Amino acid sequence: MALVGLGNRPGVLRWILAGPVALAVAFVVMAAMPLWFPEGRAGIDHLVFPLIFFPAIWAAGFFYACLAENLRRASVLLMGLLLINGAAAAWAVWGGS
Repeated sequence: MALVGLGNRPGVLRWILAGPVALAVAFVVMAAMPLWFPEGRAGIDHLVFPLIFFPAIWAAGFFYACLAENLRRASVLLMGLLLINGAAAAWAVWGGS
């Protein structure tokens, strides 16, 4: 079954998921993390920890995309993370209180 119009090329889809999509997911999750990460005593822990965790978030997305047997499930999971965290970050910037 063709995924995302790529025909019979799972290597191309895996490359796209592990490269730009994993990087975008890590960036968007890092941008939304201060919303759900608790503030520390100094009031800056919720801003510092996303920067520290960025490489781990990227590595998790990268290795999941590289090692997943089911590419459809991997693409749905990564895109779902991207959309949910992107919506939360956009809500906080433009419409949230």
